[in-house]
Amino acid sequence: MMPIRPPHALRLVPAALLFALSQGHVHAQTNLADVEVKAQREALSAANVRVATEKLEQIPGGAAVVDAKTFEAGKAVTIKDMLDFTPGVFSQSRVNEESRLSIRGSGLSRTFHMRGIRLLQDGIPINLADGGSDFQDIDPLALQHIEVYKGANALQYGAASLGGAINFVTPTGYTTPNSVVRVDAGSNEFARAQFKTGDVVGNWDYFASISQLRSDGFRQFSGQKNTRLNANVGLKISPQLETRFYVIHGDMNQELPGSLTKAQMQADRTQANSVSSSNNSQRDFLITRVANKTTWISPNGVEYNAGVYAVNKNLYHPLTFPNIVQGNPNPPRPALIDQQNRDVGIFGSRISESELFGYRHNATVGYNYVKGMTENRNFDHVRGERVRLHAYDDQKARNIELYGESRLHLNDRFQFITGLQWTHAKRTSDDQLLSDGNGSYERRYAQFSPKVGALWQAADNIQIYTNLSRAFEPPTFSETSPVRALEAQESTTFELGTRGNLKEVKWDISVYHSRLNNEFVTYQLPAMQPAILNADNTRHQGVEIGLAGPFAKNALSQGDKLDWTLAYTFGRFRFDNDSVYGNAAIPGIPEEYVRAKLDYTHPKGWTVSPNLEYVPQGYFVDLRNTFASDPYLLVGLSASYKASETLRFFVDGRNLTDKNYAATTGVVINAGGADVAQFAPGEGRSVFAGVEVKW
Repeated sequence: MMPIRPPHALRLVPAALLFALSQGHVHAQTNLADVEVKAQREALSAANVRVATEKLEQIPGGAAVVDAKTFEAGKAVTIKDMLDFTPGVFSQSRVNEESRLSIRGSGLSRTFHMRGIRLLQDGIPINLADGGSDFQDIDPLALQHIEVYKGANALQYGAASLGGAINFVTPTGYTTPNSVVRVDAGSNEFARAQFKTGDVVGNWDYFASISQLRSDGFRQFSGQKNTRLNANVGLKISPQLETRFYVIHGDMNQELPGSLTKAQMQADRTQANSVSSSNNSQRDFLITRVANKTTWISPNGVEYNAGVYAVNKNLYHPLTFPNIVQGNPNPPRPALIDQQNRDVGIFGSRISESELFGYRHNATVGYNYVKGMTENRNFDHVRGERVRLHAYDDQKARNIELYGESRLHLNDRFQFITGLQWTHAKRTSDDQLLSDGNGSYERRYAQFSPKVGALWQAADNIQIYTNLSRAFEPPTFSETSPVRALEAQESTTFELGTRGNLKEVKWDISVYHSRLNNEFVTYQLPAMQPAILNADNTRHQGVEIGLAGPFAKNALSQGDKLDWTLAYTFGRFRFDNDSVYGNAAIPGIPEEYVRAKLDYTHPKGWTVSPNLEYVPQGYFVDLRNTFASDPYLLVGLSASYKASETLRFFVDGRNLTDKNYAATTGVVINAGGADVAQFAPGEGRSVFAGVEVKW
C-alpha cells in the first residue's frame, strides 16, 4: 500500500484537537455504548433524525447525518450548501445548481451528469437506470436531514460504488406538524418563495412543499427558473404496518454560460463564454417521480420493506460542441440532446435479529431492480432551434442488485460485519436512424462485491472502525457508444477510522486507500466534445476529519455560547505507472479542502456565524499536469434572529472579500502549459436575506 503523506495543513489538526479538548466542561453529548436503534419511530417507513443518527453509530466506516437545520438558516440552494461541512464530500457549482459532486474521488473528472454515487430521496433512487444522475430537482428547503454513506458503507441501499450513497430525507406529518412560509432574496436578482405544511390526521399523516426560485445569475447568460413540489402521504394501517406514497415534481430551466480561460476570468469573471451564449446553451428538464414504500414489523420483530417507483424525465439540452459527420463538406452545427426517459423500479429488504453461534446477530438482505428506457434524439441546432435530426436511438438499461449484510456481536463492545452484493447490468442501444449505418450495440456487466469490517466500542463515547471492500461500477450511456466498449470500473478500498466525543468535542476521522482498475477518466477534446477512457491502474487515498465543539460559554452575556466546526478533506488521486501518464495527478478537484466556522448564539434568539473556505493549492486541468488553477481563501458571514416561535429572519453574506477564483474546472488531455477555457468562476461578493413565518 502506498503511504499517505500528510499535507501541510494536516499538521495543524493535532494541535487544534488538543486545544479543543482543553476547552469547556466535561460532558459527553452522545452515548455510543448501546448501538441498538432505540429512538422512537413515529413513521415506520421514514426515519427521523434521531433514528438516522443511531443507525450511523452501527456503521464500521465513514458516514454522516446532516440535519437540515444546519443549512436552512442560509441561502441553501446547491448540493455544496447542504454538504459543504461533510468531510470527504466535495461539491462545487459550475453555474447555479449545475454542480460537480464527488466522494473520495468518485466521478473525479466528470463535470456533467454525475456518476459514481447512488443518490436517493427517502430511500428511493434518484439516479437513472444507467447510473447517471442530476440533482437539481432536490429542494434543500424540503428536507429533514441528509444521510451520507461513503463507499461500501452504503450497502444497505444496494450501492457498491466507490463514492457510496447520499439519501435526502423529507419530513413526514409526524416530524413537521405545522405550516411554514419562507421568502428570501439577494444578489443577482435571486428570489425564492416556499410554502410547506404537514400534520397527522387519525391514521394518516402528510407533508407537502412547493417552492419557486428565480435568478439572473452572477455571470452573463446564467439565469435560472426552478419550480419544485415534494409531497408524501402515509397511512398507518396498524402499529406494525405502514404504507407511504411519494410525489416529486420539478421543472428546471437553466442557462449555461460555459467555461473561461484563466485570463478571461481574471479580466471579467461575469462574462459568458461567447460560444455558449451565441449557441443558447441550456440544460432544462421536467421530471416527475412517484413511489410507494411499505414497512411491516412482524410479531417476532423482523422488519420488511418493499417499494415501487416510476420516473418520467424530459431533457432539452442545446450544447456548444458540434455533431461531426465524416465526409460532410458543410461546417458542422452544434448538437442538441432531446431525451425522454422512463424508469420503473422495485426494491425490498428484510432486517432481522437472532442468535448465531450463541452470539447476537443482525442480518439484512435486500434487492433492487430497475429498468429504464430513453428515447435519445440528437439534433443539429441553431440557437436552440432544432434543424436536423442527427441521431435517434432507444437506450435501454437494466440493473439487478442482490445484497446481504451480517453483523455478529462477539461481545457488548465488538462487532464483526460481513457483506456481499451481486450486480448485473445490461446496456442496450437500438439505432432508429439507419441512414448513416446501424449503430446498435449491447453491453453486459456482472460482478460480486464483498465487504468485511469491524466496529469496536473502545469506550462509552469512543468508536474505532475498519473495513475492506470491493466496488463495481458499470458505465453509463454517456460513456458508451457503438465503437467504445468500456470495461466496468472496479476498486478495492481499505478504511480505518474513529468517531466519538470527549469534553464536548465531537470527531469523526477516517483514513482510506483505494486501488482502482479501469477508472473512468473524462476529458474534453479540442472541439469541446466530451471523451472518456479506462485508465489501467489508479490510486485514491485520503484523510477525512470532522471536528466540532464549544469554544466559550457566557463570553459576552449569561447563557451565550461560541461553538466551532472544522471539516478537512485531503484526497490524492493518481495514475499508477500508466504507460501514457505515469504517476500524474488525475485532475478535477483540489487535494486539500477546508471549511471552518464559528457559531455565536445569544439567549435573546440571535446568532452570528463567520466562516471560511480554503483551498491551499491549485489543481491541474489536464491529464499531463501542465496547467493548474490557483489557491484561494473565501470569507463569509451569516446571521439570524428568532423573534418568536413563529418568526425568524436571516442574512447570508458570501465571499465578502470579493475574491476572484475558479470554483471548479473542466479537464483536457494536454494543455501544453497554456491557458485553456476550462475554468468556472466562483460567485463574487453576494448577500442574501430572508424571513420565515411558522404557525
